Amino acid sequence: MQAPAAIDGDGRDVIERDAVASERRARTAEEAVEVYEVERTASAIATGGYHMVALQFPDEMLADSTLVAEQLQARVSAQIFVLADTSYGSCCVDEVAAQHYHADLVVHYGRTCLSLTSQLPVLYVFGREHVDASDVAKQAEQELKGKKVVVVGDVPYMHMLDEIARHIKAEHVAVARIPVQNHVYTPTQQNSSHIAPGRLWSELAGPASDYSMLYIGEESPTLTNLLVTMRFQSAYSYQPSLKQLRLESSKVNRHLGQRYHMVQRVKDAN
Repeated sequence: MQAPAAIDGDGRDVIERDAVASERRARTAEEAVEVYEVERTASAIATGGYHMVALQFPDEMLADSTLVAEQLQARVSAQIFVLADTSYGSCCVDEVAAQHYHADLVVHYGRTCLSLTSQLPVLYVFGREHVDASDVAKQAEQELKGKKVVVVGDVPYMHMLDEIARHIKAEHVAVARIPVQNHVYTPTQQNSSHIAPGRLWSELAGPASDYSMLYIGEESPTLTNLLVTMRFQSAYSYQPSLKQLRLESSKVNRHLGQRYHMVQRVKDAN
């Protein structure tokens, strides 16, 4: 996932950024309808009465963009179009580009930093990747036995978290929710629904420091953000690509290690 561009930069890094060509094959129509939640998206467009809908894909999903647009266009009367590129990082909703084409809704696909939009409504479609919930529970059983656990997921695995939580044997199991997962976010809504970082922790029966986090997803800035902003008793991650559980620390997490290294360099400079 591309990191968002620095807001204090001159834009050079965005202009010079190399496009990432996806080596993954394009999906079939049937796969696209499921993975990109075409039916749910079409329903939201029709219910909201939107007329100009911009679809924003990250580089790694562009191979499917035309097919998804065609599937949506066949289901709604609104005009559907795909944004050619993004002004900054693909994790941010590109309101500027969408407004150039008079869009009244942006459908944002893939990973997201869940930053708030200021003017346009946005529907987040995370994609639906699958993970073996029983394997997660089996590997985590010894590590999490007798502990309070909060299950957190990278966005493609959000739809799997409840199933994973049911398999976990622990003193108490909570799930961190993303409020905008199932509905259109409009800028007029209260910002209180976006809690660090973009998740709700209301299921926790006490402070985060009483809980061990079980993160489902690959090593990413999202995981690093959680480790830095939340004070968990301990933190584990399950990487679906490797089917591997690990205890998170700066020694094993590349992003976190880099951050600590830069912090130490700043301290030494003073």
